[in-house]
Order: sequence, then structure tokens, then C-alpha cells
Amino acid sequence: GCGRLTGVSNPITIRASGSRFGSWMTDTMTPSADTRVWYMDGYYKGRRVLEFRTLKDFVSGQNFVQHLLPHPWAGTGHVVFNGSLYYNKYQSNIVVKYHLGSRSVLVQRSLAGAGYNNTFPYSWGGFSDIDFMVDENGLWAVYTSNQNAGNIVVSRVDPQSLEVLRSWDTGYPKRSAGESFMICGTLYVTNSHLAGAKIYFAYYTNTSSYEYTDIPFHNQYSHISMLDYNPRERVLYTWNNGHQVIYNVTLFHVIKTSGEL
Repeated sequence: GCGRLTGVSNPITIRASGSRFGSWMTDTMTPSADTRVWYMDGYYKGRRVLEFRTLKDFVSGQNFVQHLLPHPWAGTGHVVFNGSLYYNKYQSNIVVKYHLGSRSVLVQRSLAGAGYNNTFPYSWGGFSDIDFMVDENGLWAVYTSNQNAGNIVVSRVDPQSLEVLRSWDTGYPKRSAGESFMICGTLYVTNSHLAGAKIYFAYYTNTSSYEYTDIPFHNQYSHISMLDYNPRERVLYTWNNGHQVIYNVTLFHVIKTSGEL
């Protein structure tokens, strides 16, 4: 069941590797028997995606294959969803769906009006203009545009065609956000990428409303450049200053009694 985020566990460091910035993930949708890990070091012009067979292999740095993407990536906002990697093509607002099994681009499409090339990044920079994420409701893109005056836009995206299905203007300035992630249709935004950060703002797409929150989370290595929720595992994945870290989340479930809508 879905719920509202009420707490984040202490960080669990999985591995220390790579540069200060990067991205790592498991598939957000496949059966739990598939435990492959994908690893993308760096935040721009990269094309090398490492695929590890299991988390144990990832920790030891063994048993991986390499994908060489036809187009380099920008930022760290990539996501693996149902066997495909979704990412922002470098120096453009084009989003790409790359199928990991056939090693081919299935579709690419311009995200109309979206800023790119460090026009509207998160506070840490790093070409983080366009951020893909997946939650219990599907695939999302978080970005902003001149039209939205630099405020975070959340868009539901069709995973097949990459068409935007619906968008919400959250009113939160993206350059003031450390990172963000979606859980159960709610966008959660941190107020910094540095030490002392907290989850500061929540935007509820189901009611098109927002509130300020105060959910602490321990930023152990003081520089987060990627933060993503995996709905299959119910954990947050982060890249923190060359460390690959996960957090467990606590969701508060509102139990509806009979007679309530």
C-alpha cells in the first residue's frame, strides 16, 4: 500500500567507488529475482553503463557487462524501468529510452520547453536539469522551464512513447533544491545537497497541493548528487561523494474506515 513519507533510516553504505558524482540503480519494476545493478559514473558526456549481475557482484566489482550508449548522458537523473534505461541526452532536452536487452534506442523525444545544459539544475549543478524517477504510479520527469520561472515541474510520462501525459507546477525553485524523488505520487524535495540537508517540501499530485516538511536524513558524506526511490524495494538510492548508499523509508498509511470515501 501507498502512504506518506514520515521517516528515513540511517544510511547504509553499499560501496565506495567512482568519482564524486554519479548514479546507480536497480530496475524499479522487474520481478525480485532480477537483482542486477546498473552503474553510471560521472555527470556528463558519459556513455559507459556497467551492469552487474547481483548486488554482491556490485559490492565486489566483479561479474559485469558494459553498455556503450549511442548518445552521451547529462546529469545523474537516470532510471531503469522495466528493462530500459531512461536518460537525458547531453546538451539537449531530448530524453532517451534505451533498451538494455537489445542494446538499442527504442525512442527519443524532446521534452518541450525543458531547460538543459545547467540552465535549471539542482543546487549542486552537474547538468541535473532533467531528472527521471519511478514510483508506484509509473514514470515521471522532473525539470523546469522559462515558462515556469525556474520552478520545479513534475510530469507523468508515458514509458512507451515518452509523451508527457500531465504536468504540475510545484512552485518550488529548482535551483534551491538539493535533490528530489517521488513516492506514491508525491514529490519530496531536499533543501540542500550538503551536510544538514532535510526533506523540506512535499508536492501532492493527487490534490495539486503542497506543504513544507521537516524530515531529517543523515547526509553522511556531505555531497549528494543523486537521490532516487525504488518502489519495488521501498528504498532510496543515493550517490554521496563517491559512495553508493541506500536508505530505508517509513511510510504512514492512512487506514480508511467504512463509510469514508
